[in-house]
Amino acid sequence: METKASQILKDIIETNQFPKDDDKYYHLVLFLLVSEGRNLKLADSTNHMADFMAKEMLKVHPDFKDMDLDAFKIELSQPASLNLEAAMKGLPLVVDLEPILIVEQTGARKFITSDNPLVRYNSFYLSKNYPRGFGYITRGLQLFFPISPRTCILLYDSVAYDIPEKRNGILTLKKARDVDLLNELFYLNAYNNVFFNQTTKKDYIEGIHYKNSRTPKINDLEREIVSYNSTDSNSKLIAMSPNKVNKKINFPWIKNSDYTNSLKIPAHMGGLNRMESPFIRKFLEQEKKKYGHGRQPSSEKYFREEI
Repeated sequence: METKASQILKDIIETNQFPKDDDKYYHLVLFLLVSEGRNLKLADSTNHMADFMAKEMLKVHPDFKDMDLDAFKIELSQPASLNLEAAMKGLPLVVDLEPILIVEQTGARKFITSDNPLVRYNSFYLSKNYPRGFGYITRGLQLFFPISPRTCILLYDSVAYDIPEKRNGILTLKKARDVDLLNELFYLNAYNNVFFNQTTKKDYIEGIHYKNSRTPKINDLEREIVSYNSTDSNSKLIAMSPNKVNKKINFPWIKNSDYTNSLKIPAHMGGLNRMESPFIRKFLEQEKKKYGHGRQPSSEKYFREEI
């Protein structure tokens, strides 16, 4: 996969164009998703969630009642396998996103990147103070992936956003501030390491670091699990979601469309989906058939447990 993707990325950087061949374009998008699915961040998240869930079940098993479960850690032998499977299956769910290239022409700034280079973001949801919205099918999804110090791929929901200044699939940034905001996003999505070329000064990176010293970090895996205890029984609800950048960054070159501004954000955690995509409609129909039957409504109330 890397050999073919490497040539595609090289061609994009040299020509400022996405491949016109469908096979090459789909290979590119799949490479972006797989890059996220196989990295250390998602593997650690998967293991952390597996450890938590296994110990929650062992706590109520009589054979383990006297055992100190915190004395050991439970991990999957191949934590990336599930994430890679999700990435492979996710390709049809993101092909409706419109691709553009963001090209830096400031002369004063270059893009940085990290060990977690694919950034899932949702300016629309964050502008409405909705804390979720990073799934493949979500309304307002944005996928950023810097591929060189001067070029960044963006796949975005073109129904949710307007980008007035893009021309022929290219958005040219001529203000250093615009690059700074993207670099802040890329920095916040880093797991352990940030990468930049020799023209980027150490003081520049440190400035982004100090600016975001109190911003929640992606590598704080404890934030990925929230447990709720029932007020009426011994039952428990557990919500698990990998950390994403949820800082509201106002990019001046992209605006919420009139359509999305008219939408009402639901109170539940399901959010809104891009129902104009036939692949997403089919996916949701299959999910409904698989999980929608036999569910009984519950009137139980839950309160958050401090983990």
